This record gives sequence, C-alpha cells and structure tokens, in this order.
Amino acid sequence: MNLEQLRARLAEINARLGGFGDNTTSEEIAEINALSEEFETVSGTIVALERKEEILARASVSTGRKAASATPAAAKTVTVGDDGARLDPKAGFKSAGDFYKSVRAAKVEGNIDPRFVKAGLMERNGEDGGFLVPEDFRSVVERKVQGEESLLPLTRQIITNSNTVHIPTIESAPWDGTGITAFWEAERTPHKYTQGGFGGDALKLHKLTAAVRVTEELLEDAPALESYLNMMAPEALVYKINSAIISGDGVGKPQGFLNAPAGIIIPKEVGQVADTIVFNNVSNMMAHANPSSFGRSIWFMNIAVVSALRLMTYADGSPAYQPMGGASEAPYGTLFGRPIRPMMSGMKALGDRGDIVLWDPQSYVTATKTNGVKSSSSVHVFWNTDEISYKFQMRVAGQMLFKAPTTSEFGNFQVSGVVSLADRA
Repeated sequence: MNLEQLRARLAEINARLGGFGDNTTSEEIAEINALSEEFETVSGTIVALERKEEILARASVSTGRKAASATPAAAKTVTVGDDGARLDPKAGFKSAGDFYKSVRAAKVEGNIDPRFVKAGLMERNGEDGGFLVPEDFRSVVERKVQGEESLLPLTRQIITNSNTVHIPTIESAPWDGTGITAFWEAERTPHKYTQGGFGGDALKLHKLTAAVRVTEELLEDAPALESYLNMMAPEALVYKINSAIISGDGVGKPQGFLNAPAGIIIPKEVGQVADTIVFNNVSNMMAHANPSSFGRSIWFMNIAVVSALRLMTYADGSPAYQPMGGASEAPYGTLFGRPIRPMMSGMKALGDRGDIVLWDPQSYVTATKTNGVKSSSSVHVFWNTDEISYKFQMRVAGQMLFKAPTTSEFGNFQVSGVVSLADRA
C-alpha cells in the first residue's frame, strides 16, 4: 500500500472504531482490539514512509540532486475536511517540528497557520484555548504509553467510547454450587439451570493529565522540543498508570492489585529478620498462585529485592537463587519458572508489603478511550512568561476481575491471581 492508501485505511479504521457504542459484545471487543493493533501498524508504517520522504528531500537539498520520491509536488498536497485529522493524520504538517514551529509563530508573531483552521485544530474554550495536536504526532506518545515499560498492555484491555464501562466480575468457582454448574443427565430428563456466578461493576474512566510548560528558547529549536515532549510526556503518563495499577486506591484513579480484595497476603516466617526475603516466602507465594493463572504470572518486585534474592538460601545454607556456575554466570531471569520484572517505581521498599508480588496481569482488566491520548497546546495560559503549555490527556479505569480469592473444592486452600508478602519489619 502507498501512503495515500495507508492514510485512507487509517481513516476507515477510525470511522469503524467511532461506530461502536457503549454496550459491546465479545465479538465487537475482539474486533476493536484487532482494529487497534492494525491502527498501530498502519500509523507506524505511515510515519516511517513519511520520514523516508523527508530524508530524501533533505538529501536532495544538501547534494543539489533531486530525490525521485520527492519530485511529485502533489505528494505534499493534503485532503482535509471537517474531520481533517482523520483524512490526514498529520493535518498537513510535514513533521511534529513543523507543527510546533507553527504554534510558536501563533504565540510570538500572532500568525495563525491556515492548516490549524482547515484541519479543525483550533480550540477557543477559556484560558486553555489553543491548538489540538494532530493525530499522527499524538500516536508517538500513545505507542510509548502502550510500550514495554507500561503495565497497561499486559492487562486485559477494553476500549470504549464512553467514560463508564460495565464489566463482569467473577464471584464463584464451578464447584461452589452458586455459579454456572454442569450436571450429568440421563436421556430425556429436564435440564437443571443455575444462576451464573457473575457480578458486574461500572468502572469510571479517570482522567490522567500531563501538562508541560515549554520556554521560548526551546520553542526555537523544534527538533529538540519534539524529542523533549515525546520523551517526557509518555514517561509521566506511564509512571502514573503503573503506580495506579499496582497500588491505586480506586479514588479518582484505578484500584491497584495490591488493594484488591481478591489478593492473598503471605505472612512472614517466625523469627524472620527485618527487610529480608527467605526461600519459604517465595515458595509459599508460588503455592498460593491460582493454577490457571500461574502460566501467565510475573514476579514484580522493587529493584532492591533482586539483591535480596541472591542472598536467599535453602535450609542447609546452600544458595537458592545463584546460577550453577556461581556469581560469575549471568543471573537468573526467572523464579520458579516465572519471569522476574524489577521495577524502579510503583513497588514498595524492601521489607514492606508490596515489595515483591506474583501477579497475573490477565486477571486485571483496564479500560481506555477509543481516541487514546488527547494532546493540545495553549498559547494563552503562560503568555506573560513567554511560555506555551502542552497538555496530554487520557482516561483509564482498572481493577481485578475476581472479587475474592478462589477456594479449592477440597481442603479449603485459597489461591489468587495476585499474591503478595506481608511486612517484614
């Protein structure tokens, strides 16, 4: 597909996503997820191809030769209508740097670039009146928010057009007799019906905002500004999202898995020294992981816990975590076969509950808006200090799917998709 076809496909994807209502079926959710993945792929391809054209154009200027891909003047022509951002994800701007320069010109010189008006990027509401950031430049931030540093893409994600989403919650096991139960039946006997053991919660999507003040000096260097915003804004959003997924109190933010009633807390060992991790701690945590979740579970831990694991020993004093070749070998990346993910933020300090957690991210559901990250700029808020403000917003909800730990059919042994270790003060 060429650029024009890719942009057309992007518009089709946006139109389709915008057509979904608040109440979605499982098939529609699957389609939304598939469309979202295709959106990321198409957007990334467009960015790469446009960057290639930009580089070729620069090369032709510096060498005096005309690059083949830069020759057609029509290639720079954009089709923009009332929903210009959908027809052209860049809204007619060559790059994010080109857009930021135009924002600066609007503030410093009072020159309003006609592309702002044509693409419907003008905002004139109150003191925050300014310019919306084109979709293609927002997607750079959104890709990083959904990147490998973020916990969000690991969870069971729901995409919605609404600020509230209704999700089913699991409240019973098949052997409880209170949920969906199967029965052996003789021929020609009436079916036995049971009430499904599902509850439901209405999750409100909470607004998360990263607001940045940019000086006029930085505005003069558009590439530096683009790099600065694309680095700092996603980092701020990811930090808050991760913290909420881990330990959010559910008030104005998602409820974290550490505060979920479905979690299990493993007590410390008798006489255990403060701020330590011993083998029985992690062994008991693993034992209480839900068998259906264990294959997806990950050990999340404060970075300081990794060092404590290396000091962990068996009852006979032999190392429980050192590689076979000793300290000269590469350290293990797993514990009881499950991957270890050290965290610089979000996880509690060594010795506090929440410093190490065995968690199945798929037992946690999150919801985000279809339009993802919304970005805008304002030339008015800090006009007296020669600064422009940039705002990045998204809405997120989240909580565990289970309402309580699951109890085994025989023996009353409890397991969960999230297992933490109690304080060791």
